[in-house]
Amino acid sequence: MSVVATILSIVLFLAFAPSGLQKIRFNPMMSAAAEHLGFSKAAYQRIGVVEFAGALGVLIGLASARSTFLGVLNIAAAAGLALTMIGAVFFHLKHGDEFVLFAPAGTLAIISILELIFRLG
Repeated sequence: MSVVATILSIVLFLAFAPSGLQKIRFNPMMSAAAEHLGFSKAAYQRIGVVEFAGALGVLIGLASARSTFLGVLNIAAAAGLALTMIGAVFFHLKHGDEFVLFAPAGTLAIISILELIFRLG
């Protein structure tokens, strides 16, 4: 695996682990975000679980060869995170949000896709 993929995996973990935990804890900021996007508390907490599990998946599979179980876990986690962030961008656009509100999700989708490209390349 390339050094770039390793760095991107670490970046993904550092971005998604705290974000997922905040959604799971459902602090006031997350409550406002969920309400704005039309999600219930339980649905937003499930998104947090997906984000946190994805963060752990990319970290756990970080140093594994792509043909091993842990390598496949890394690939699946990065793909799941990319799809989650593409969904986030979709929901922000659906609600007419400005670029500044969905740029972080778009950026994380791109980073997730790049991690996949470098890991599989």
